[in-house]
Amino acid sequence: MNRGYAVLLTVSSLFCAQAFPQSYPVKPIRIIVPLAAGGSLDQAGRMLAEKMTPSLGQSVYVENRSGASTDIGVGTLARSAPDGYTIGMVPVGSVATGTLVRKLPYDPIKDLAPISGVSKSGLVIVTSGSSPYRNLADVIADAKKRPGEVSFGSAGIGSSHHLAGELLRMMANVDLLHVPYKGSSEANVAVVAGQINLAISGAAGSMTLMRSGKLRALAATDSKRIPGLPDIPTVGETVPGYAGGAGGLSLFAPGGTPMEIINRLNTEVVRILKLPDVLERLAKTGEDADPTTPAELGGLLRAEIEKWTNLVKTTGLKLQ
Repeated sequence: MNRGYAVLLTVSSLFCAQAFPQSYPVKPIRIIVPLAAGGSLDQAGRMLAEKMTPSLGQSVYVENRSGASTDIGVGTLARSAPDGYTIGMVPVGSVATGTLVRKLPYDPIKDLAPISGVSKSGLVIVTSGSSPYRNLADVIADAKKRPGEVSFGSAGIGSSHHLAGELLRMMANVDLLHVPYKGSSEANVAVVAGQINLAISGAAGSMTLMRSGKLRALAATDSKRIPGLPDIPTVGETVPGYAGGAGGLSLFAPGGTPMEIINRLNTEVVRILKLPDVLERLAKTGEDADPTTPAELGGLLRAEIEKWTNLVKTTGLKLQ
């Protein structure tokens, strides 16, 4: 091979390598949502799909893959081709707690590539609008009288919603019955129907039912009151020292996705989360925009896994 031909091949290879990410995307992009339609994770995914479609010049659509406490949907994402055409909404807290209670069908650090945080939504403990519970103290008093009979629904075993309930059970010294669902929206429907007493859900996904009076929020699980729901007390105001955390919704790609594509998608998400109408939509549902760099999101995932692992070890909290 002569030197001139070798140089030509090198330049050609570099051009192709640069042109590939620049031409992305050339076909529709799928956003996997690992919970049932209607919840805050689904709403966030559909909002991104709506805003990304015109700017990327390709159809971006949501595919709900619920079940197994997000393992089915996130597992599908992790096994997808790392080409930028399958991305997914991931509740970081649920993935982090999932590592404690079951063998995940993927490695959250190796098999998922962080793109950006999307929103932070406080978790709330809700009951039916016709429930006799007026506050969290009523729930605790009833649970002490009827051990194992007061039930709470969550987005699934090992979800951040579930862990928040288990922490309440331990710190308030009450025996609550956990009922897992495929998503917060299903748990909320069960509360409205009178099938369970309580649900721990994302504030965003519960807002419509709360405004209609079908659900009543009793407490927020974070250490601070939710900005969009300032009249709702925290659990810690009734159970001192309690801090179950807030729900963080984020966008990931399969592990191994080229950084050029990750950065392109990150730019899109960050741009979208600065749009006035998006900020207004998030505020109405009690959420805050949470744009991050890929590195920051990866650090958050690792920190969440470490936090919940240490909590379970030091408190002896039982999750099954």
